[in-house]
Amino acid sequence: MPLSDTMLKLLKLIEEEKTNNEICFNLNISNRQLYSYLTTLQTKGFYFQRKYYSNGTIIYKPIKNINNLQSILSMNNNSNKIITSPTENKLKTLTISDIHIGNELQRLDLLSRAYKYCHDNDIHIIFCCGDIIDGATTKGTQIISDTYEQIEFLKNNFPSDKHILVFGTAGNHDETSLQHNQQDLLTILRNYRHDIIMNTYNNAIIEIKNDNIQLIHKFNKNIDKKGSIIYYGHTHQYQTSLGIDHVISVYVPSLSNIIQPMPSVIETSYDFKSGYIDNVDFKQIYFGEEDYILSTVKYSNLTMKRNYQSIGIKNIEDIKPEILYDVDEKNKTLTKTLSQVEKFNKKYNL
Repeated sequence: MPLSDTMLKLLKLIEEEKTNNEICFNLNISNRQLYSYLTTLQTKGFYFQRKYYSNGTIIYKPIKNINNLQSILSMNNNSNKIITSPTENKLKTLTISDIHIGNELQRLDLLSRAYKYCHDNDIHIIFCCGDIIDGATTKGTQIISDTYEQIEFLKNNFPSDKHILVFGTAGNHDETSLQHNQQDLLTILRNYRHDIIMNTYNNAIIEIKNDNIQLIHKFNKNIDKKGSIIYYGHTHQYQTSLGIDHVISVYVPSLSNIIQPMPSVIETSYDFKSGYIDNVDFKQIYFGEEDYILSTVKYSNLTMKRNYQSIGIKNIEDIKPEILYDVDEKNKTLTKTLSQVEKFNKKYNL
């Protein structure tokens, strides 16, 4: 059966290196519809590398090299790159952990609040440290007990925003779906939720410029420390520390009520120097009637303490701004989509 007109247009837009959002605008489809189209193309033998950008967008690159194809098929690489612009020396992320979808103590309302917080504060990257589902083993009572149904709920109901990407690692509860039902959560996300980048169990490396951020779910002495900052899930409790190796360890609280009376998230602001994280500012955020800052911690001059040598800055590109449009349903006209900064300036006449 030949490819449909939509599929042919999609392949042309990918060749033109359009972002996922530009593709969706041109084809008048949603991001999730785009993911499904790309999965269908994969069943027909088309494969694409995904390039992730600090503004929350994805560009799909056609695979034309056998080595790249084998790398994609093996999925053995636990490293993901976030591409920034050459002049982008500041970045903000939000880190969450232990969502436990399916448990009666889940807090999906707070998960939605986390996305709103990112949207309102111009944050495009979320890190997730595992146990996104409650799995086949649980502490407490489950409202969704079958792991297949938990994953289906996650696929269809986990929040999404066209300018937000989630980088994560799977936890021990996520792994139980594979052990008990022979269903791999990571494959589902890879096929149907490209905005949730979770390729490994228990350990993921995120490359930003010359530096690494590491996401670990459950501490294992056999895991090599490869990050300047290591976020740990599993404990459900918040704590930060600076080791003698000047590696920052952050134990991320749960965004559920499991062993956690005040579910919260961690906002992190990074300053880069010569491509390395130099200053970092952590804020523990609680979503109550308002967004409350429970605590702040700062670490400074990290490049000097770690004695990094400048080698040129990696993982950078000139990121073109997206010129997209929102539909004004009342007047049936197209209006330019404003960034969060532009919306703020317009609101206060700045």
